[in-house]
Amino acid sequence: MRIAFVSLMGGQPWGGSEVLWHKMALRALTQGHEVLVSIYDWGKNNAHQITELKEKGAKIHLRKKWAADESILKKIKRRLAKKRSHFTEEWKELLKFKPDSVFISQGDNFDLVIHHAELYYLLKNNNISYSFVCHNHSQYSHFLEYNQYNFAREVFENAKKVWFVSHRQLQLTERKLCMKLTNAEFTWNPLNLKSFEYIDWPSIEPVQMAIVGNLISGKGHDTIFEVLSSEKWKQRNNWQLNIYGKGNGESYLKELAKFLNIEERIIFHGHVDSATQIWEKNHILLIPSSGEGLPISLVEAAICGRPAVVTDVGGNSEIIKDSENGFIAEAPSVKSFEKTMERAWQKIEDWKKMGIVANELIVNKFDYNPEITLLKRLLKQND
Repeated sequence: MRIAFVSLMGGQPWGGSEVLWHKMALRALTQGHEVLVSIYDWGKNNAHQITELKEKGAKIHLRKKWAADESILKKIKRRLAKKRSHFTEEWKELLKFKPDSVFISQGDNFDLVIHHAELYYLLKNNNISYSFVCHNHSQYSHFLEYNQYNFAREVFENAKKVWFVSHRQLQLTERKLCMKLTNAEFTWNPLNLKSFEYIDWPSIEPVQMAIVGNLISGKGHDTIFEVLSSEKWKQRNNWQLNIYGKGNGESYLKELAKFLNIEERIIFHGHVDSATQIWEKNHILLIPSSGEGLPISLVEAAICGRPAVVTDVGGNSEIIKDSENGFIAEAPSVKSFEKTMERAWQKIEDWKKMGIVANELIVNKFDYNPEITLLKRLLKQND
C-alpha cells in the first residue's frame, strides 16, 4: 500500500503529537509499504526523525514554511490561496505519490478545516481516502466562522476515520459540529519512557514539582508562576519547580520568574531524552493548561507512579480521580489552581500512596503500542 503521512504542525519543528505518525510510518516501512511524509520545512531545525525516515526509505515532502515577519501582501496572497478549492503547488508532490490512503496529524481539531482547505479539496477531488487524528482542543467557547460550519461537518463526515486522544475531546468536537461522529475512534499516544514500570519514590529534598511540555501559550506556566509567587508559597522553603521542554515562551517565562521574585525556586531543564529521567527526580506533575486533548506527560507520570495536579480540561479527568491519584482544579484560573495546589500541599504525606494508585489505574488500560494498533486499523479500512 502507498501511505502518505501529513503533519499539519506549524508552530515548531517537533512535538509530542508527532510521535504517533512517526512511529506508524516507521512500522509501515518495515512492513514493505511505500511511505511519503509531508511536513513543513524548518531548514537546519528539521527534526532528526525526518532524516531517520528518509534513510529507511520514506519519500520526504518538505512544504514551505511561511515567515512570521512576512509582508502584509504576502499574507493576503497566502490566505487567499488557502481558501481556493483546487490544489496548489504546495501539495503537488502528494498528488504525484498517488497514495492509497492519507493519514493526517493535526494539533488542533480544526487545523484541516481552518488552515488547509486546499488539502481537503485535493483529496476529495481525486477520490483519495483520508483519516486524521486530533491531538488538542480549545476547551472553552471558540466558535467557527458561520461559513465554516457546513465545511467542517463535511471534512469530518467524509473521513474514513477520525481519531481522538480523549473521550471529552470527542464530546466537545461533536458539540461544536452539532452532529454525532459515527466514524470516530479513540487512540492513545506513544510514551517517551525507557520502560513501563513503576519508578521508586525519590528520596530527594526539597519537594520536586514538575511541568512537562512545550513552553508555549495555553500550557499555564504563567498561572502556576503566579500561584507560587504568593507570600504563602514563598514562605514555604521546601519546594522547587522543574520546567522540562522548549518553546518560544522560554525567554518570557524566565523574565516572569524574575519579575515575580521566584527565579531561584524554578529551574529550566530544556528537553530531556526520556521522561524516565524526570520521574526519577520528581514527586508530582503540574498541568495548569487551559486546553488539552490528553497530555502525554500525564499518562507517563501515572505509569511511573506519580500523582498530578491538573485542570479539568480535555481528558485530564479521565486519568485523574480527585484525591485518589491526584487533584483536579475546576478551572484553569489562578484562583482555582491556587486552591487545588493548597489542597494537594495539605495532603503531601499521601502523595506516594496516590502515585501507586495512579500506576494501578493506568497500567491495565493503556495501549503500550498505539502505533501498531492504529496502523492495523488504517490498513484494514482500506482493504
